[in-house]
Amino acid sequence: MNAGHKDAQRDIAARAYHRRAVEAAVWGIPVVNYELMRSTMDPAGDAGFLYWSTLLDWRNQTLTPNPDLIYYMAFMDPGTDGPIVLDIPAGTDEHVLNGSVCNVWQVPLEDVGRFGADAGAGARYLIVPPGYEDEVPNGYTVLRSDTRRVYALLRSVLPESTQESLTAGLEYCNRIRIYPLSDASAPPETPRRDLAGQLVDTRITYDLRFWEALDRVVQAEPWLDRDRPFAEMLAFLGIRRGEVFAPSPEQVSLLEGAVQEAHEFLRHAYENEPPFTGGSNWFFPAGTDFVRGQGDNFSDGEVYPYTDRGVIYHMAFIGLKRLGIGQFYLVDVRDGDGELFDSSRGYRLRVPANVPVSQYWSVTMYDGDDHTFIRGNDKYSVSSQTPGLAVNDDGTVDVYFGPDAESGRDANTIRTGASASFELMFRFYGVGAEVMQKQWSLPDVERLHDGDRRQG
Repeated sequence: MNAGHKDAQRDIAARAYHRRAVEAAVWGIPVVNYELMRSTMDPAGDAGFLYWSTLLDWRNQTLTPNPDLIYYMAFMDPGTDGPIVLDIPAGTDEHVLNGSVCNVWQVPLEDVGRFGADAGAGARYLIVPPGYEDEVPNGYTVLRSDTRRVYALLRSVLPESTQESLTAGLEYCNRIRIYPLSDASAPPETPRRDLAGQLVDTRITYDLRFWEALDRVVQAEPWLDRDRPFAEMLAFLGIRRGEVFAPSPEQVSLLEGAVQEAHEFLRHAYENEPPFTGGSNWFFPAGTDFVRGQGDNFSDGEVYPYTDRGVIYHMAFIGLKRLGIGQFYLVDVRDGDGELFDSSRGYRLRVPANVPVSQYWSVTMYDGDDHTFIRGNDKYSVSSQTPGLAVNDDGTVDVYFGPDAESGRDANTIRTGASASFELMFRFYGVGAEVMQKQWSLPDVERLHDGDRRQG
């Protein structure tokens, strides 16, 4: 075999390795997202509930978090610990819980709270691991996971933006418990760890750390039938159950280039999603196949929208079984002229009067580069509950975005801070039917003026 032929063979092998790595990265985004959260927040698996005793600030560097309510999170391992009880107390009119329990793929096992299976009345949810066949005691709502580990995100929705409401919400959340079913006769105290004020950085890393996180999941979790082809892809890349992942320097270079290309592909798809309703740039970052798949754990053997799944989980986390009832989200990255948002410019969104929600609406700004709170900022959103919010005579609300506060409208302004670009998420809590039936829509964001690039 001559040198030229050998070089050609190596080139073919390298291109195949790169090609398979790109596709595996797109597929693996949701579990890498999960694993980076778990390994950052609860690496020892003993945290119990993780929570923030204040509203979130920029030190929470998770993907597109909500700054207007209380976050409670728990990473659980029924595969190791046996069935686990998640005990949710009844809510009240003043303290409403919206939450979800998901497997490691961020597929919801169930929604809990006001818009979940318990409808706000509270319940004892029993989370059981794959293959569990023992008899289940009476009095539990059983959630059967197809992965060994699960996690929960519970949100205490505040009726108003006050310290009293925050304190009452925390008191409610402190009555939520998790414990093994084996301890149900005398449940122990649930450990709780307050992360307020701490830097919690779970941004997805598009380098070798991405593959290391994916390898940890492969070592810990069963292969699902629908994912068998990806087992072959990952084996080709050197990620195999029961084996050490030890890529060569050449493979590291290929893996890092591939995951960066996957990110660019997902980013392009994200920035060019079709609008949710005609005549506006606002979009939901996934298609209908994904929404249906999340509701039934992708049981439709005719379609597996893992690309859409990659798009949404490269910029957000958690899954909702009943999307569009308790919560719904629209995203915007472009102004009315179709240009990507530029942080040196000033913009305005005129929120229509009578937004169809039973709880509240908000618009939140994130760094356009990595989908997190803009580092160093002290304000991230404007909502229907914002103190001092200026409302126009016709009931509309003007929300401003830019490097400086709009004169006399500080409560209605979110500054772009130390970002080069930004994106917006409009949240509906307690979603009115008009939203999902597309009988109501948000207008485009209007560019008001160009600004000077800020210093520092």
